[in-house]
Amino acid sequence: MSELNEDEIRGLAKAVNIEIQDSDITDISYSLNAMLEAIDSINPEGINAVEPLPIILQKGD
Repeated sequence: MSELNEDEIRGLAKAVNIEIQDSDITDISYSLNAMLEAIDSINPEGINAVEPLPIILQKGD
């Protein structure tokens, strides 16, 4: 997986209504890319044989 650049990170943040300060972008970029790399390395045996399940949320009354 390729690393996310600053523009991609800002775009993701904007999509979830989070504002990232210019002074924080380097630290956020490092942390986010490190987390994505760690998640990408997780590969339990047989995981690709499991069908994904849809997430169904019930509306509260």
